[in-house]
Amino acid sequence: MPKIKITQAFNFHSGGVTKHYEKGERDVTQAVADHAVARGYSPKPAEPEGDAAPPAAEPAAAKAAKKA
Repeated sequence: MPKIKITQAFNFHSGGVTKHYEKGERDVTQAVADHAVARGYSPKPAEPEGDAAPPAAEPAAAKAAKKA
């Protein structure tokens, strides 16, 4: 269960049950965390810098266009 910081209280409805989430740090299910981030009730989690994937290589066609 991810722990998120809720910046604005909200309700989450799932499986016929509606639950109210107050402001503050909470352990929530992944579905609740996704809902909170998507709707702006929680800031997006920061990407870890050390484990970040390297940037994708630039396509050869774009490189050729830059040289021209």
